[in-house]
Amino acid sequence: MWEEDEKILLKDSSHMIDVAFHINCKTLPYDHAYELSQEIINRLPWMKDAKLSGIQTLHGPDSGNGWVRSENEEIFLSKRTRLILRVPRSDVIKTKSLEGEIIKVLGSEIKIGKSTTKSFLVVRDLICRFVLCDDSQDEEGFLSDVRNELKNHNVLIKKAICGKTKNLTIAGNKKFTRSLMIADLSKEHSILLQDLGVGDGRLFGCGIFLPHKSIDAVANFKEE
Repeated sequence: MWEEDEKILLKDSSHMIDVAFHINCKTLPYDHAYELSQEIINRLPWMKDAKLSGIQTLHGPDSGNGWVRSENEEIFLSKRTRLILRVPRSDVIKTKSLEGEIIKVLGSEIKIGKSTTKSFLVVRDLICRFVLCDDSQDEEGFLSDVRNELKNHNVLIKKAICGKTKNLTIAGNKKFTRSLMIADLSKEHSILLQDLGVGDGRLFGCGIFLPHKSIDAVANFKEE
């Protein structure tokens, strides 16, 4: 019982929170981060000045027919897909003004429906789908930069793994990204990293930490 109470206190102590919108959209180009960001910021211009605010890209299945999806491919969005904005808790009501809006992203129409707020899960393992980095830098150099950035926030990481590399088009320029998993975090550091993120580009879906689909994350989902 005490452990559960601690989890509730921790997750509600974060500065940021996720606002998840139901959407109606069948398909979307995979590389849509910049255009989605522009459409959202046109309606919520304050997000540009709200430090650490983020706009998560929309995701379908990671692969189809046993093959890894091409970056040029269209993705299919299910009814379970949500548009998720990470915003300061004090800005939740302003964020919810997106309900009922219709936006167009690269020719695809997205109808934005009702929203719910989602506090961060207290989990040991976090993943970031896209971290902006230098394409000339090797994995060791990348992880060293991440380690130093987090050290500035008094977070000393012991286990971190690079994953997939992807290119994103931002303002007409190709940007190189790596995925990143950080494991065995303390409960306090798990919440802190979800608050802070890593690197730049939150408004383009970069640097945003999410719970990794591990046994620990699944257990917490059940408890919540």
